[in-house]
Amino acid sequence: MRNWVNIVLSLVIVTLVGCGFHLRGENGSFAFPYKKTYLQCDSVVICSALQHTIQAESLTMLVKSKESAEAVIIVANEQTSRDANNFNSVGQIASYLLTYQVTAQVYTPKGEPLSNDIVVQNQMVMAFNNSLILSAQQQEEKTWDQIHQNVINSLIRRIVYSHPLLISPNVTESK
Repeated sequence: MRNWVNIVLSLVIVTLVGCGFHLRGENGSFAFPYKKTYLQCDSVVICSALQHTIQAESLTMLVKSKESAEAVIIVANEQTSRDANNFNSVGQIASYLLTYQVTAQVYTPKGEPLSNDIVVQNQMVMAFNNSLILSAQQQEEKTWDQIHQNVINSLIRRIVYSHPLLISPNVTESK
């Protein structure tokens, strides 16, 4: 009986792998909708990492001037917060809620919007121990790096899927 279960489970796994199924969040192969892009960042923390990710993944060619680009991506309105999330029995902070939000707009080189504003937000809870202040600082830096990378990945996906040609005309917004 157990052999049959293993055989059926193996067949299901082979079928899913064969059809190209992958879990959500895994790096999928998608094409960036613009061949040449100008990236404008207004003192945003994630700007250099966003540029690096776009170039490392060969998503699009980043150009130096707006005029030679198909699309202008403006990343702005960065908001960062670190709020107490949980307290221990003594009344000291036991965890923080770290929140990072950024807004991006996609325009033509002439300044016409290609999509609505893209707002991406990510939150993580970070455990905190007041007696281990140095390791807590390193942990916070690492957590911020993870949050920034999550926002970059989400931002790229949202830019790809906000392209007007990828949006079905039959789709209606839910209320």
